[in-house]
Amino acid sequence: MSSTVFKILKQCICCGNMFEAQKISTRCCSQKCSSKHYKLRKRLEKTGKATEEIQQSGTIRPKVNAVSKALIKNKEFLTVKELSILLGCSRPTIYNLIKLGKIKATNIGIKSTLIKRSNIDKLFE
Repeated sequence: MSSTVFKILKQCICCGNMFEAQKISTRCCSQKCSSKHYKLRKRLEKTGKATEEIQQSGTIRPKVNAVSKALIKNKEFLTVKELSILLGCSRPTIYNLIKLGKIKATNIGIKSTLIKRSNIDKLFE
């Protein structure tokens, strides 16, 4: 099998140094520059995907439609997740408010916490 005898003068896209390439497709002067360029490309792909998601939805969190909010508003007892949707904050924030005593809640079972609707109304009075 024959090998190519000609050399192609190219500029490295990573460091900018001139080098002699043996293939037309070669972009980098060394393995070190090639791995740096690969990592940069992957990082840009990740950030590009993240910015596309933000542009499409406006936020990374999934949207809650108006129907589910209307159903939550009519309930007498709310879970922590439903209250966080209603107030527009995170679940840990609701747990912190419960811990501080600003919202009265009742534990039903091991993993179920219910908040009475009147307790939420008192919070804003």
